Amino acid sequence: MPESPRPQISDITRALAHLADRVLVRKSAGLDQYVAHTLKLAMMELELHIPGLETPSGLDTARSFAEASETAMREGDEREALSYALRGLACSPHDPMLWYLAGSACIEIGAIEVALRMLYHALWINPGHQAARRDLEALTSFLDGGEEDRAA
Repeated sequence: MPESPRPQISDITRALAHLADRVLVRKSAGLDQYVAHTLKLAMMELELHIPGLETPSGLDTARSFAEASETAMREGDEREALSYALRGLACSPHDPMLWYLAGSACIEIGAIEVALRMLYHALWINPGHQAARRDLEALTSFLDGGEEDRAA
């Protein structure tokens, strides 16, 4: 039986745009399981594409979505912030700042596992991304400390 073809960048960006819409529609606590699972798959597939090999066509649009995501986070609307970050990623799927912003929004939503994956993904794209490294270290330290407190 032949292997199924791997998703192309265009398939991944369409999925990210779809998730941006779904995040806004589903207002339940936490992150929808479908969204979490699809984001995990998207990140895995993106790691098979070399960042910078294909120049994204929507860099200016992606920057605008990043700014909108930051504004939404400052205003306390983490779902809107996540939606904007995902929209930006649909334009520029290897943008570490957008993965960082999406991860930050997921922390606020309470989707810690997804947030950790996003922060790691931002660092996979750009190992020098200071904000992602700082937040990842703080989050893992908090989680490790929480496990020690429960064991005591």
